[in-house]
Amino acid sequence: MTRTDTPSAPDERTTALTLLRYVRETALEKAEGLPDDLAHATPLPTSPLMSVASIVHHLRWNEHYWFEVVIAGGEDRAPWSDEHPDGEFEIAAQMTLDEILTGYRQQITACDAVLAELDLDAVAARTLNDFRPNVRWVVAHLIEETGRHNGHLDILRELADGEVGD
Repeated sequence: MTRTDTPSAPDERTTALTLLRYVRETALEKAEGLPDDLAHATPLPTSPLMSVASIVHHLRWNEHYWFEVVIAGGEDRAPWSDEHPDGEFEIAAQMTLDEILTGYRQQITACDAVLAELDLDAVAARTLNDFRPNVRWVVAHLIEETGRHNGHLDILRELADGEVGD
């Protein structure tokens, strides 16, 4: 996979979606090729649910929540609940890395379909704590969130098998 953060055109939409694609592809690249035991390793005693696999699974469900639930107003199918606020991290331990990567790729495709129909100024279907974001804010938020988790993936991948990269 050839990743680039250089947009094909200088407009805001192309720039934002290029950066979103770049951080998504970076997350996938950080996880690909790890055997399941290393993908599920949780080397940080203070973060017993944090593994490469669980972070990618978390990213998948964040995309679902922000694009399909908040923006499009669809049903929240995410595996978290009041009883299990980290449900997506918990169930990732029961899944293979291939299942998680496939799920993330499918989620990206579904979210891109939502995005394709909307202008960046389109307002979300749902209000969150007296804030109704627009598509622009959600895209920026997911770039930030995915980029932050890519830093976690960098560290976990290096601890898992010594692989480093940008």
